Amino acid sequence: MLAASKDPTVRAAFYLLTQIPLAAKKVQFAPELRGLGLKLEDGPSLSEVISAFGDAVDRKARETRGRTDFGEMVQLAAAESLNAVVGRELPRLFGTTPSEVQIKLAGLATQKQFSVLARDFFARLTRRYLDYYLSRELPKHVDIAGRFQTIREHREFEEALELHCRETARIVERYSGEWFSKENYEGGIDQAKASRFIRASFDKIQKELRMRRDADA
Repeated sequence: MLAASKDPTVRAAFYLLTQIPLAAKKVQFAPELRGLGLKLEDGPSLSEVISAFGDAVDRKARETRGRTDFGEMVQLAAAESLNAVVGRELPRLFGTTPSEVQIKLAGLATQKQFSVLARDFFARLTRRYLDYYLSRELPKHVDIAGRFQTIREHREFEEALELHCRETARIVERYSGEWFSKENYEGGIDQAKASRFIRASFDKIQKELRMRRDADA
């Protein structure tokens, strides 16, 4: 995870995650997004913003020839977090308007709400990262004589793993919001700052995982 902080795809994905809420605060929302490389028409829906985000990160990966498994995990975790955190704030019964989408995205550009977005992102990323390895191994242990004697026990382990990752990501929640607020106040966030933040956050998560491992042992 620490080495991957310099991955161009990782940097691009997280940088855009910081910039989309800030773009939503501007009157000319769609032009601001286009300036970030998101190819969108005026008045985009949330799904269109997320799709354009993914396309922009894909283009960056092609340009740098830097597509990696971890970069893809970061891209997917960022897209899922935007959809989850913003989506639960939008009305569902009668659909949403472009202005409602913009308002809710702009709401993420505060210290408190960016903390929520960042924690969700790092929780999803940590889960994907661990599952990258565990998914190949765990099915081998579902057996009458194995670690998981039933499919239900295996599912319960998966649920516990999800909770473990969300609790682990708490270590970066407050830090993320304070960083976002400070950097924007002091001149804004660029990709170099995003890369340094990602590395520092990965270091915090790595240490938290080790602490939890040692406590369980």
